[in-house]
Formats: sequence, C-alpha cells, structure tokens
Amino acid sequence: MHLKKEYKLSTLDERCINNSVSCLRRIPNTAYISKLTNEPTGVYCVGLTVDEVLKLSIEELYGLAMEPQEVPVRVKSKRALRDMVDFACDMFEVQHTVSNSVVYLYDKLKEASSYSSIGSTEERYIKAPRKCIIELIENNIATNSSNHDENNVIALELLDAGKTDTEISFVFASIYDEPAGDYGWYNDDPSIPGKQIVNMRAKGLHRYNKRRLRDMGICPEYGCPCERS
Repeated sequence: MHLKKEYKLSTLDERCINNSVSCLRRIPNTAYISKLTNEPTGVYCVGLTVDEVLKLSIEELYGLAMEPQEVPVRVKSKRALRDMVDFACDMFEVQHTVSNSVVYLYDKLKEASSYSSIGSTEERYIKAPRKCIIELIENNIATNSSNHDENNVIALELLDAGKTDTEISFVFASIYDEPAGDYGWYNDDPSIPGKQIVNMRAKGLHRYNKRRLRDMGICPEYGCPCERS
C-alpha cells in the first residue's frame, strides 16, 4: 500500500485477499473506535481519492479524518448493483449463480429474511447458530484450544445468534480454561466482556457465510446442515 510504504506506517490497518490484494473497506464517515477504550477517538473513517493519497502529506490526510467528508457521487452501475445483490445473498446464505436475475434474487432475499429461524433487533438480524459451529465450540472446549480464525467464527456466530458480550466471553473462558491475559476474548472478571467481542459488535460485523466456512475447513464440503440453514 502506498501510505504504508511512503510513511513507514507499521500499524496501518490492512487486510489481505487471496494473498494478492491489500485493501480495507469501511462505511464512510463512521467514527473510529479505540481498541483500548472502546470509545470514539474523534477521528472518522473517511474515503480518500487517489489524488489525495498521492499528493497530500500524512498530516493533511489525518486532518481530513478529523471530520466527516462529503462522499463523492457515484455513477450508477449495473455491475455494482449485481455485486451488492451477490453480497446480500452471501450474507443471508441464498444460493445464487451468474444466470440468476437481480429480480429473482431480490425475491429470494425477501423470503430468506422472513425465515422462522431469523429474528431481528434494532441492531442486527438474529439467526440460530449453525450445527457445524456448535460442534466447533464443543470440540474446542473439549480440547481447550482454538485458533484466532476459529475465535472469529465463533464470536460472530454467537453475536448473530443474539448472545450478549458476556455470554460470548464465557464461551471463550470455557475453551481456554486459563487466565485471560491480554488476548481480549474474555476477562478474569466474568462480568466484563472481552474487548475483541465488544469491538466486533461496535463494528457491526456478521457471521461467516457457508462458503467461507467450507474454505476454512470448518464446514464439510457437502452434506452439512448449514447448506439448508
């Protein structure tokens, strides 16, 4: 990334897709939440143009983030519309192919959002936890082990299942059965939730779709009940 190389920013957020592309996606003009205090820092997640990134100094770029910025008007794109529909299908676990029309998928999305296994609150849809994730939790408790990716899967699954932050933290305390340390998945005081869980909720993250679970080896390639949930 240009900023990371130009200004030697070792703590700059980045995500890697298929080990080839570094990128970061956030909702424009949302407040940045401190990982230490879980409070807004006064800095906003603003969009930057290519010219701004290449021409402005790091101080000028940081200054832009001190307040919300006008979001550029985008030209409507059929490709972007289709990408958004595909994204929504993944989120609601609706089967889709390139041959399906947007109208057809929109109807399927409306059906999916009314399934009996899905409820709602002001903040998020509530979905019953899937069998393969329940089995993952049970296995990790039995072995007292869980890696970072599995922790993310478990936490997001339980968040979408409507569990409280302290309930989710208790699950991780049961898995590791040791002092909490600084990892952030739970605290030694069970009434205080782990900061990782709090941050996930604050960012509005949602559970992994079944394709991602298969890619991670958590969900079987075929025949998992997740295919029908």
